Amino acid sequence: MANKVHHLTTNTRVDLNALARGDAGEAVKFDILYEIGQQDAANGVLVADRGLLCDGVCKENNVVAWMYLRKKPNGGREAVHEHREDEQRHTAPMSDEHKAYQARVVRVATAEGHSAATEVRTPAGRTWIKTDALVQGASGLRIGWEIQLSAAGHDGPRSVRSRAQKAAAHGITPAWHTDRANYANRNDTQWTRSDNLPAYVIEKTGDLRVVSGYRALDTWRCDSRAVHPCANGGWGRCWEYHTTPRPLGILFDDLVRKTAAGLIVPVEHKVGRTVHRFWVTDTDRERYYDILGGAPQITGAEEKPSAHASRNAPTCRPQATLIPPQRTVNWNDPKHWGAARLPCRYCGVGTNLRDLQQRPSCKVCHEEHQPA
Repeated sequence: MANKVHHLTTNTRVDLNALARGDAGEAVKFDILYEIGQQDAANGVLVADRGLLCDGVCKENNVVAWMYLRKKPNGGREAVHEHREDEQRHTAPMSDEHKAYQARVVRVATAEGHSAATEVRTPAGRTWIKTDALVQGASGLRIGWEIQLSAAGHDGPRSVRSRAQKAAAHGITPAWHTDRANYANRNDTQWTRSDNLPAYVIEKTGDLRVVSGYRALDTWRCDSRAVHPCANGGWGRCWEYHTTPRPLGILFDDLVRKTAAGLIVPVEHKVGRTVHRFWVTDTDRERYYDILGGAPQITGAEEKPSAHASRNAPTCRPQATLIPPQRTVNWNDPKHWGAARLPCRYCGVGTNLRDLQQRPSCKVCHEEHQPA
């Protein structure tokens, strides 16, 4: 049975859950749509032509499922799917593997001293965000783990991209985990993947390895000593700075711990017009943003790869061309002097000096931490 329906012709929505709780307004809307449906049926209109859609689970899975309304002899009201497989979508139980991942996230996070729970609903304006497992991490971090072991939509309001963006907009860092190899080709969020394993293996306390989605960012200068070809093309040298993602292995438990602690963070890495999303250490992301002069500006056109983009995983797409900003600081310039003495971002010793991004930084520390 559906939990919500949407009548396209009248643009009327009925919440069956509210109706079951005795909401009189939902009952009135149901009765109106029921009479419309009865008239359509009397005129021989097919269910698929009556304009009544499942507005709940089926819509969330980007499935167009037609419905009709029915009144039971005892006065009960219900919405019925035209096809049995659509009906089963509402009653299909969560897989044991999905539950095992949820339990593991909570177990690891709580053992580390964080608060964590499954099936958490977080208010988001007039709606809410439902998270498979929500971890309340250090310094107010909230990591929303989504375990996706079945098909996930690319487009629409319930797509992965839309859900991840909504979570991020409301202060939840989305962390999507899967066991599907083809998800490595998707850039709609920062996917991580483990091998396809049975529930009893996932729920054990032994090692569970993440095989994709976590990388190192190697920064190098395109000079005569570089071992990589120039990202601008050919073996010539442009003397600019480039960044090459390099795949790394990590254990799932460590990923849960370090994302909650802010030691592993999401990053968006531009390669031409394509944006790759994965996880890196906070140090790698900070160095990457230092070279770029800040986080990369992502436009709508860059969200989707071109029609000729490679189908290989992002780890196989080598490097982005980075044009480093001016990194030489004129320490005598008043704009690099702050009134307050704050801890240096590198050594922690108090300093009034500020770097190019106006962060407290000793002169020696700043110059030592610049790429060669």
